Amino acid sequence: MRIVLCCLLLAILFHPGQSINQSAQVFRIIPIPAKENGYSTFASIVFMSKQELDSFLTDTATQGGWNHRQAFENALRNAKLDFSKEALVLLRHTEGSGSVKVTFETAGLRDRNLICEIRGRPIPPGYGGTDDMAYYCFAVAVSKAHVSKVELQATQGGFSARRLAPIVLPVKENGIQDCPIISVTCPDVDWRGNTPMKFIATVTGDKPRSEISYNWSVTKGTIRQGQGTAVIEVDVTGAGRAGLTATVEVKGFEPNCNRLASCTTAIP
Repeated sequence: MRIVLCCLLLAILFHPGQSINQSAQVFRIIPIPAKENGYSTFASIVFMSKQELDSFLTDTATQGGWNHRQAFENALRNAKLDFSKEALVLLRHTEGSGSVKVTFETAGLRDRNLICEIRGRPIPPGYGGTDDMAYYCFAVAVSKAHVSKVELQATQGGFSARRLAPIVLPVKENGIQDCPIISVTCPDVDWRGNTPMKFIATVTGDKPRSEISYNWSVTKGTIRQGQGTAVIEVDVTGAGRAGLTATVEVKGFEPNCNRLASCTTAIP
């Protein structure tokens, strides 16, 4: 009974297509066929949008002498990729013999760098092995908010193991993040009196995905008017003006972009 329960628990934890780190949703493995002649037609690649993936599937459909093409395509389409939050990474590997056993090791995140390892095992002594080329691929969906690049560390098998040079794949939209530059302007240093203090948020850079919204907070005083807009007025009567920090959160851009900016007054 205990053995059965342990097996069920392992099946749940490592079910294909689920994220290995479910709590953070950093990445998940998509169960495509591991070995396939058609994988010879492309190198390791990152897809940032559905359009990029569709174009790739169209271009490779008639190339490479596929054996399990439909299974490969179905696995990717049925993965329900959310390209607003995820990127798809295909990690390619080649072995000089189909007798080499190839495994995809558990990936790990290090400073927004997802380390992935493909390992080809040496052919056991005394076993000749086949001389046919073998092509492998593993598919990983990664969180754009948590991963900025994927590093593939691979070892080729054969009659002796050989470590390959790492391949680094940036997780970026055409090399540029769709993120704005957000800043907050404090009142002039010569501001005087008990009139409300004005703070202004400025957003420059890429176009938003939806309507921009502003959410302000202050460490002193009360927001008198402007909450939800780019300009607020803060009533600091009796609160003290020095060291007042106004912080704005700007929404409407890619979820992995920085959304916060602040300014602290230097008024005595």
